[in-house]
Amino acid sequence: MSKPLFLALAMLLPFLSHAQSTKMGEISQEEFDLAEISYEPGAAAAYLVSFGDSRIYNGTLETQYFHRIKILSEAGKEQADIRIRYYAGTNNVENISGMKAQITHLEGGKPVVTKLGKDDFFDVDLGDGVKEFRISFPNAQVGSILEYTYKKGDKNIEFLDGWTFQKTMPVVYSEYQIKIPEHLEYKTIGQGANLYSRSERKSDYGYFSWILRDLYGLKEEPFMRNYRDYVDRVEFQLSRYMSGSGNGYSGAAQWTDFLHNWEKLGDELIDYYSTKGFYRSNPIEREMLSLDLTAGSQKDKAKAAYYYVRDNFINEGADWIYTNQTLPQLLKSKKGAPGELILAYMGILKSLGIECNPVLIGSKGYGRSQIVPFPFLNQFDEILLIANLDGEQQFLDLSDPMAPFGYVDLDKHVSAGLMLQRNASKLIPIDIRHASNKLVFSSISLNAETGELVMDNAIRNSYYEGLAYAHRVKNLTDGSKPMEDLFKERYEAFEIRNVTVSDQLEERNNFSVQFQSVMKDAAAQDLLVFNPLQISDFAKNPFTQDFRVFPVDFEYSFRETYTANIVMPAGYELDDYPTDEMITIPGSPIGFTYQTENLGEIVKITAKFEVRDPMIQPDSYGDLKFFMESVAAKLTAPVILKRTAQ
Repeated sequence: MSKPLFLALAMLLPFLSHAQSTKMGEISQEEFDLAEISYEPGAAAAYLVSFGDSRIYNGTLETQYFHRIKILSEAGKEQADIRIRYYAGTNNVENISGMKAQITHLEGGKPVVTKLGKDDFFDVDLGDGVKEFRISFPNAQVGSILEYTYKKGDKNIEFLDGWTFQKTMPVVYSEYQIKIPEHLEYKTIGQGANLYSRSERKSDYGYFSWILRDLYGLKEEPFMRNYRDYVDRVEFQLSRYMSGSGNGYSGAAQWTDFLHNWEKLGDELIDYYSTKGFYRSNPIEREMLSLDLTAGSQKDKAKAAYYYVRDNFINEGADWIYTNQTLPQLLKSKKGAPGELILAYMGILKSLGIECNPVLIGSKGYGRSQIVPFPFLNQFDEILLIANLDGEQQFLDLSDPMAPFGYVDLDKHVSAGLMLQRNASKLIPIDIRHASNKLVFSSISLNAETGELVMDNAIRNSYYEGLAYAHRVKNLTDGSKPMEDLFKERYEAFEIRNVTVSDQLEERNNFSVQFQSVMKDAAAQDLLVFNPLQISDFAKNPFTQDFRVFPVDFEYSFRETYTANIVMPAGYELDDYPTDEMITIPGSPIGFTYQTENLGEIVKITAKFEVRDPMIQPDSYGDLKFFMESVAAKLTAPVILKRTAQ
């Protein structure tokens, strides 16, 4: 065989190896031989094939599903219990039918097939209209291949769930196809880096299909609480339909818009909130007879009203754009969900003549990393308030009962939202700026009387860093635990003493903590070995995985500055200390500097960790992992003082 021909065949092999059949029982020898997922070693099980085919018949979406799973290790046996959840409601909004399943394994090199019967299928009612279809594959072993297929009917054709390509385990081959009838027109909503960069797509006269291969399994990753926002998937929103075409819609044969514009969508939400009483004038004036809102600037008035609502109403319930209570019910119960409290707060501001409007947002974790640029209501789940205070716009929120005025829950720090304004609702950018930094100062000395090495530490946390610390302190207080627990894990060789906290978030946007960390009997040692900066959260590298599926999200830009002044004790000399360093990664989204200065009687150590761009993409993960390993090594590097005289 000639070399060019050999290379051509070698290049063709990966494509041949991925030509999985989407029919039950058609298992290739390669699938039988597969013992490990090459791109995700150690995976306990994998989807060899995940396939969906959707059609709309008589106002119902029917999707045929087929899945083929291989068990690769003992831990993968748990995949033999399948759960398929669906919403039946009171009139079978969704239903499951035509379930078939079989398990195949090799005996003596030959496939042995066991078909499942009715006794292996269970339809369980979970309540509130939710049901779960369960499959229990018998005698699942390492090497077993599980296959199952079923049809799901869905009477809701206004919004089609479409297809999610990634699963909790690796997916070797995922394909979805859908046929849209001529009398319906949908907007396609795609999401995910893989979907846009390497999917195989087809489109032909209402037929659409997508194929993705070799997908990593979904799993929790450090600094990514909202990976659902980045999952590869396609969905469909009904845009318009042709009436009079025998499809159940009445009227002449013409196109009718189902999706409207932002203005109409906004007016519908305003009408909804108005029926609940949230848009009437002076909504809770009787509840505020003891509160003076006449003095000061607009911002002063907004602050006073904010703290009144925050401190006099119980914040409970899910944060949601729809309200469970009317305004009178809220005032009577004195408790409500964050969205209800925000709308009531809006009423107060409007009654004071302050211009303000609700802003609908899709919060982090709700399923979208970017806003869909057409009037699609399902993308929104929570509410903010935008107010014009003394000529400056400010976003306001009541999600966190501990948050000071002007703080917005971090899950609401998104790029854009829908501002609701009568006849003028529109998408607006959301840019919430703050200086969330941390300053740490430590003074380290050897106490000649007690023989203890004492570190006097002071930490000042600003804005959201401070709010996070305030929550940690409250959790300890509520659990009747000592404040020393804030630092015990980081100072295992030290005793923690004299912890005090100062909450000045409302006055100065900072939360301060002071404490001592003490090394006993230090004077009895000829070598004093200690780490002056071990308080840092990054003294341990959080990124230990070999690869990264989703972006690293630090949530916001911040800077942490550490300064340690070591007072040289009499009879000791500086024996060893970390060298200076300045590092970053390509593009400089993150940086770290470390500097040691020997000033004679004092050794000064300064370190600065800065995140300039809080979102770091997976293709930079290798650089980031090495960077963080270097940071952790430097932050845990000891200073060594050596005794020179008795």
